[in-house]
Amino acid sequence: MRWSIAVPLILLVSLIPVTGNAYWITFVFGILIAYIVGQSWDWVAGEMGYVNLGHYLFFGIGAYVFSIALVAGWASPLAITAAILFVGFAAMLLAVPLFRLKGDYFAFATLALLPLAEVLAYNLTSITNGGDGIVLPAKQVLVQAYFVALAICIVCLLTTIKLTQSRFGYALRSIRNDEQVAETVGINIQPYKTKVLMLSAAFGAAAGSLQAWQLSYIDPVTVFGLNVALAAIAMVLFAGSGLRWGPLVGVVILASFQQWLMGNVKGYQAAIYGLIILLIGRYMPGGFLRAGWMKTTKIFSSLTKEHYEFVNNTEFDRPMVSGTKVVLPLGSVSYSSNSPLIELSNIRMQFGGNIAVNDVSLKINKGEIVGLIGPNGSGKTTLFNCISKVYEPSAGRILFDGKDLEKLSRDQVANLGVGRTFQIPRPFSDLTVQENIAIPLMFGHTNYSPERALREACAFLDYVDLSDHLKARADSLSIQGKKALEFARALACRPRLLLVDEVASGLTPAEVRRFAQHIREIRDDFGITIIWVEHIFSALEQVADRVIALEQGSVIADGTLAEVVRNERVLATYLGSTSVKQERG
Repeated sequence: MRWSIAVPLILLVSLIPVTGNAYWITFVFGILIAYIVGQSWDWVAGEMGYVNLGHYLFFGIGAYVFSIALVAGWASPLAITAAILFVGFAAMLLAVPLFRLKGDYFAFATLALLPLAEVLAYNLTSITNGGDGIVLPAKQVLVQAYFVALAICIVCLLTTIKLTQSRFGYALRSIRNDEQVAETVGINIQPYKTKVLMLSAAFGAAAGSLQAWQLSYIDPVTVFGLNVALAAIAMVLFAGSGLRWGPLVGVVILASFQQWLMGNVKGYQAAIYGLIILLIGRYMPGGFLRAGWMKTTKIFSSLTKEHYEFVNNTEFDRPMVSGTKVVLPLGSVSYSSNSPLIELSNIRMQFGGNIAVNDVSLKINKGEIVGLIGPNGSGKTTLFNCISKVYEPSAGRILFDGKDLEKLSRDQVANLGVGRTFQIPRPFSDLTVQENIAIPLMFGHTNYSPERALREACAFLDYVDLSDHLKARADSLSIQGKKALEFARALACRPRLLLVDEVASGLTPAEVRRFAQHIREIRDDFGITIIWVEHIFSALEQVADRVIALEQGSVIADGTLAEVVRNERVLATYLGSTSVKQERG
């Protein structure tokens, strides 16, 4: 929707009070309030992926704080400000315990807050006046409340646009996809969770204040009851959570339809309303704006756009090329091959009675390429998880360039210079290939703007031959494409140590040689130290300075590839003499 359409629409809505028709003013006012509640809820649910079923808690607390302040003689602007600040602070405190939960546990925990708040409102009679509610000063404020609500709606829409185009928005969407991976590419997720909940709560409080002001009366059931608390959420889900125009379209359609049902289908309006929601959830998951026929209908197509279609819709300069070689925007690191970059001392990782990594001690020098081999279940990936702090080791010590990693979080370890891929690819699935690479460039020590990060992402994608998939969703790639994407994303973290977990498996011999060439290039050109988990010995033979073999979580061999494959224990437990001869022959 362009501003040439939006501005006249806003002007049209602002003229409704001029008609003097109280019914229409009240009806549109209700839509404005529902949009503020629905859109602010969608910042947490649609953008970050946390379904907050207790969002109306902020609405209700805001209504009470505003009403108490107004009855005490505060001016309405001060009362609204007090409500916003109080609720924002409450959200900051609630964020600590709530975000220890995920998925259904988070949703049900937030839902439980509503009946709890309702019970408290009934019983804290000295503050809330209990079941009798609070009667506000009798004044005709409908028109005033209408214009304030319209202004807050405009701010809410602008906030949505700004948020989705910012580093903040990309942090939220990476959290929605995979919190663990978001941390391993350098995002400190907890502050973003807290800030978005506070932002969402502040707008919810503003909506509650305006509703109380317009009604001139509140009681516990009207501001905390489930019959009203879930309506705005249903409206957002109806059209499309996580879409720029989803909350607005859903609120306008369902609020209007609900009003028509109340006047024309008495007795069955709630059943019909609920049935429509169920049918949308069953046959058009993600909201009806995501239905295929909506996307192909020209008049509606602009309403169906995902965020990346607004943000990532420009052409970018192609990356620099030296001869036939893409020049990656990475700074070279000088190193001494005799200086250790990472030292592991007696690292142990235990899951109950199962010891996955058993007192591993080793040193990797700066600029080394080290192959890590072993049978499935030998502890290779678990060792990577310990280094990158996906797991906290049960015992032992890890030093990175002399710095102890014990008290560091995943994002701090990533920003220190540890990048990694995952054995089973874990891209940010519903983001574009380009956005997957841009996200690590936006955080950590680079802190690029989204525009610059998206531009520089092109070089990494050209490097791994994914430039033709620039604007495709990551989940549309083949398994090998996803592995290439992960390798490029790990490089975009600008690592000093790169942990590569079986990226070459499944590639053709020519593709394996090409990948091995990449491994050597990024060491030779940029000084990046590499630990490469791989089963293809011919690939390791091309680049590995030495090879470490694991069995049942313990190191059983450490030396050149030629030395390791002759080790009797390696032959007996992993390779077998016949397979070695065939591989090396």
